[in-house]
Amino acid sequence: MSRKITQPVNQVRLTNVAVVRMNTHGKRFEVACYRNKILNYRQRIETDLSEVLQTDRVFTNVSKGLFASTKDLLKAFNSTDQEEVCKIILDRGQIQVSDMERSATLENTAKEIANYISTKCVHPVSNRPYTTNQIRDAMKQAEISVQPISARSVKQQFLDCVRIIQEKKVLDIQRAKMELAIVLPQSDQDLVRQVAEQLKEEANAVVGTIVDNQRIHFLIDPSQYRVVDNISKEENGTKLEILRQTVKQEGDVDVSLELERNTLLQQSRNENETAGTTTLPLQSVPQTSSPEVDLSNKMAQLRLDRNYGNQDSDDEDVKFETAVNSRKKNKKAAKKSKKAKRREKEEASIRKERVDAEKARQEERNFRLGLNVDGDRPQTTEFIGTNNDGLRKSCNTCGGSFTASEYRSHFRSDWHRYNMKLKMKGVAPIDEKEFLLIDSDAFFYRSNTL
Repeated sequence: MSRKITQPVNQVRLTNVAVVRMNTHGKRFEVACYRNKILNYRQRIETDLSEVLQTDRVFTNVSKGLFASTKDLLKAFNSTDQEEVCKIILDRGQIQVSDMERSATLENTAKEIANYISTKCVHPVSNRPYTTNQIRDAMKQAEISVQPISARSVKQQFLDCVRIIQEKKVLDIQRAKMELAIVLPQSDQDLVRQVAEQLKEEANAVVGTIVDNQRIHFLIDPSQYRVVDNISKEENGTKLEILRQTVKQEGDVDVSLELERNTLLQQSRNENETAGTTTLPLQSVPQTSSPEVDLSNKMAQLRLDRNYGNQDSDDEDVKFETAVNSRKKNKKAAKKSKKAKRREKEEASIRKERVDAEKARQEERNFRLGLNVDGDRPQTTEFIGTNNDGLRKSCNTCGGSFTASEYRSHFRSDWHRYNMKLKMKGVAPIDEKEFLLIDSDAFFYRSNTL
């Protein structure tokens, strides 16, 4: 009985496979693709099919390796051309994703949305951002379901998440305000007041400082940007500038600002209690405001006043502080230069003393050892008598005379090795007595450094 040969040579293993499936005419058709190429092909970034398909065959089941018959292809697609059928399946088919891949993709999308909220949103009163972990916990408490990016973009889901969190009151959160500036074509006090009132009424803007009756700084909610853009286009020559995309309070806590916030918060609570006990006509209650919004606008106004203040007084203070700082810097530079010069003179004198002491020590050693001016000994071999010691030789590096056995052992001695290191460094050698007087610790330290 013959069996099918299934050796690795006869099999084609498909790895990193993404399956695109299409069901039509009661049949299932699949193609095997690379994971990172399907979206590129559908966006027409990649046009070469060989870079998208792992094999140009149509399957009925990729995992089992079952090919589609020609009869089924002709019935379903009116064509038996494998390449044309693959193109149809790539354009109209569904990408098959495993459960683990789908959950990992949704988890990454949820993290991206949480980071977006943490960057773009703040607490309404303290104006400080929330951490990503706080946002993730709030999303779980609000039971927000994340959708794939192919269905809804991250920005759309970000806006939905903020709205749901606000409706369910899981966190006190709002979009961080934008800081803008409107620059009028010319200085006109009446026109500036008119534009500022229009910003307050139509865009609920928090108007800050006005510079030279021509430039208006203000804060708005990002959702009111189009309204502000239309206001700026009403007057010819008016420019709209974005100073900061998100206005957030960062760094250490400002004690005075916190005290003012607590005072405003207590006042708003007292007003709410008074409004709850007193019957007011319906027309007297504003329909577009709330205590939270009012308190947030008041805190924004305080921050603007704190940042800008009176422009004239700020300019004068800056000029005065600049002059004082420049004088202080000049004094510090003069003191530093004097100290540096004094330190350089002291270091130069110390170096000179060390050099003179080293020269005197070298001259004394050369005189004692009978060396030349350069510290070299005569390159000769010394023969002393013909006594019982026999032939004696002298070392050209260390000096002294030795017998044949002493001459060999001398070259293995610490004294000779030390003088060789001194010679390689260009320093005059030392005699045996001076070598024996050297401290052992100092000897080993100096040998290592040499």
